[in-house]
Formats: sequence, structure tokens, C-alpha cells
Amino acid sequence: MHQYIKVSGTPYERGFQYGSQAKERIYKVIEEYKVLFEKEAFITWDKAYELSKPYRKEIEKYRPDLVEEMKGIADGAGLDFNTILTLNCRSEIMFAKADIAEDACTTIGVPPEASENGHTLLAQNWDWWSMGYGTTVLLEVEQKPFAKAIIITEAGLVGGKGLNDCGIALSMNAMSVKKGKLGVPLQVLLRGALSCKTIPKAIDAIAKANRAGSACVGLAGADGLLLFIEYAPNDLDILLSEGEPCCHSNHWLSLKMILGPEAKNYSYNSTFIRLDRARRLVKKEDKLSVEKIFEILSDHAGYPDGVCRHDDETLPIYHRHSSVWSMVIDVNEKIIYLTEGTPCKFKPKEYKLY
Repeated sequence: MHQYIKVSGTPYERGFQYGSQAKERIYKVIEEYKVLFEKEAFITWDKAYELSKPYRKEIEKYRPDLVEEMKGIADGAGLDFNTILTLNCRSEIMFAKADIAEDACTTIGVPPEASENGHTLLAQNWDWWSMGYGTTVLLEVEQKPFAKAIIITEAGLVGGKGLNDCGIALSMNAMSVKKGKLGVPLQVLLRGALSCKTIPKAIDAIAKANRAGSACVGLAGADGLLLFIEYAPNDLDILLSEGEPCCHSNHWLSLKMILGPEAKNYSYNSTFIRLDRARRLVKKEDKLSVEKIFEILSDHAGYPDGVCRHDDETLPIYHRHSSVWSMVIDVNEKIIYLTEGTPCKFKPKEYKLY
């Protein structure tokens, strides 16, 4: 069951509230990454701990309050600061430093012209190592002067997917490049974008940052705006919906990014078939509803590596991936519909941001 946590106050106070409430899950996340760093990235926890240290200055330049928030998380959970920093740099350690090609997550964006209720919808499956079950938190953070937000993430992380009270939703698909660089970690960039009060400002929060790695970030607004930002450390491009539903998985769609020098390393396992399947299923519907989107996210073509991902029983447990959760956000209603496992088996629960 996901843990719902509300925090407010100074950055340190927010972090302390978060760390003290999510302590057990944070410890579970640490144990998870001790295994994943070793088995997937061939990096010890101690090595990852050292690799994370230089990122602190980059975060301080981008959002200094989040360094204070991490200090609070660490103290609240009874840990040292750099352990929390290491968790928040896990994407850079796993993908940018270790040169792992990521192949997970399917996202669907629906503009108001294409939705049944005339609202903007943003949805995705979070496909991750199955060891991640039981580590999810929904962090409702009041962070003046930034937008209040609900962030869906792993315990101890300061950023993730979610929704803010200015009517902006955010999704994320992992992408891979051959090499990252020292810069702002992904989780901090996600927090930065979701903290913005308009989508143009959220674009700036990513485009103008010194980015460490790569990702595809979906942004959807109650005002009808919908787009995907594909970014690498030294380049990015923006994909527009043009009034049609749009889908994304884990390979570059922008010709600019496909031909770019950084963007030539991704897995061929399932990213292409998941994108094709999602696009075809979306096209079958005249108008898309929350229920219809969950049906699409539950599709098993290519099982176990389909849109709805399941454990491959032939693999060791530390190599298995599944759809740990699935979300559909109605941006206009400010409601997150979220499952606690694969969308084919779990009914979504509603979380409304007031």
C-alpha cells in the first residue's frame, strides 16, 4: 500500500517530516539500491556514495532549498546527508555513469479535444525493478513560493511524477545516453518542473538547467497544453500533441535527438512494441476516458514485456521488472488515479489535490 505523507514549513522542516514518516520505506529503498547498483550497474554502494558527492553543488545552484530538504530527510530518518543524496542521484549512477540502457514505462497524454470529458489527461505505467514494490510514497508538499504538489516517488527522493495545484501534471520516461555529465540530477529536475506555476516556466526549469542525464518529461495543463520534452545533457527537443493523443516509451522520437551525438544508446527489448501498441489502441477510441486509458495500460501484447509489464520468471529476482504502479491524472479535476500494482489486477485509488 502506498504511503501518503503531507509536509510543510521550511525546507528543512519539510524534509524532517518526510524522513521521520517514511523512515521504514527509505531503509527499504537503500537496501534495494545496494542490490541494484551491484547487480545492474556493477557498482558497490560505497562507490555510488562517492559518485553522488559532486552533485551537491549542482543542486545548490539549481534549488538550494532541496539540499536543505535532503538534510531534513536524512535527520528525520536517522541517516547521513550523503546517503539521501545518493538515492536522489540513483538515475545518474545507474544510467549515466554505468551506461545502462533503460527500457521501461509507457506514457499516454490526452489533450482536451480527444478526451471524453474535455479535460487534459496524463497517464503512465511506472515499470521498474520489482524489488521496488512497497517503496512508493505520495508526498503532498506545501513549498512556498513554489506550487503545492503531490509527488509520486520512491521514499527518500525529492522528485517524481505528479500534479500541482496550478493545474500541471508531470510524467517521466527514462532514456539513456552513452555518457552523462556532472549536472542537476533527474529527480531534482522533476521536482523543479513540477514546482512551476505554468508550463512555459516548467519547460524553462528543464531547458535552462545544467542537466546531468536524459529523460522524456510529459507536461499537461488544465489550460489544454500538452507536450513531451526529450532531453539529453547537452540537447533537447519538444514534441507537441497538435490536438491528438500522444504516446511515449523509452526511445527518441525527435529526429533532432535521434541524430544527435548523445542519443544513440537504448534497449531494443520492448520500447518499440510498447509504443506501437499504445498508439494503435489509442487510435481505436473516438474519445478517451480514464477507464479506457487504464484498459490500454493493462494491455499484455508481448507478455511479459508489454505495456503492462510482468515479472519474467526466467530471470533472477534482482533482474525482474514489472509495472509497479499505474496512474492517470485528470489535470482539470486535480485528481490522480493510482494503482498499487499492475493496472490489470489493481483498481485505482483517487487522490485529490485541494
